Amino acid sequence: MKLIEKVLDAIFPPDVTCLSCGREAVLNQTGLCRDCEVGVERFVSAPIIEKTDGYTAVYIYNDVSGRMVKKLKYNNAKYIAKRLADQIELPDEWKIDAAVPVPLHKRRVFKRGYNQSELIAKHLCRRTGIKLDTKLLKRTVDTKQQARLSLAGRMRNLKGAFKASPECAGKKLLLIDDVRTSGATIRECASELKNAGCVKVYAATVCLVKEDKGGSV
Repeated sequence: MKLIEKVLDAIFPPDVTCLSCGREAVLNQTGLCRDCEVGVERFVSAPIIEKTDGYTAVYIYNDVSGRMVKKLKYNNAKYIAKRLADQIELPDEWKIDAAVPVPLHKRRVFKRGYNQSELIAKHLCRRTGIKLDTKLLKRTVDTKQQARLSLAGRMRNLKGAFKASPECAGKKLLLIDDVRTSGATIRECASELKNAGCVKVYAATVCLVKEDKGGSV
């Protein structure tokens, strides 16, 4: 951690403010104040994404969960990644060889400074003992932002954007991302992994957007 981040954490400890609204308050075990705890909506089930063999999430995307994801993604609130990862529960029947975060293009990583999905995956792997492998899937095309595109536009935008390693062959992998909106990103990643010989691809995200209308996640 950079020195400036250590100083800021000492002055403004992240564990005493709500992960969503940012208020100092009594927090529950997931880091939310009472008001946000009431407002959050937990994930129950959703259709499996094409090309995957299973899917799970933590929250339904709404104002409360959306603020957490956006803080992590755009406001350098990297401390939120562990709290979100700690809530991802994987089915016992998923026999996973390695976790693969949905990759960002190196240009976007340079601009943002980190890949939020990789941060979530790192913390999940530390907790579960699953191996983290960031070399099995690369993003080779710096695509347009997905949020403003239609479902068809997202599919076209992602076509050929990922490249899987031959080392995927025979493996059962877990894709990790922050938000499932249309499912287009996970579908394209899973398709590329299976084309490289992966036998099973499961997916886990922090949030699921219930009704995708081309919103701005």
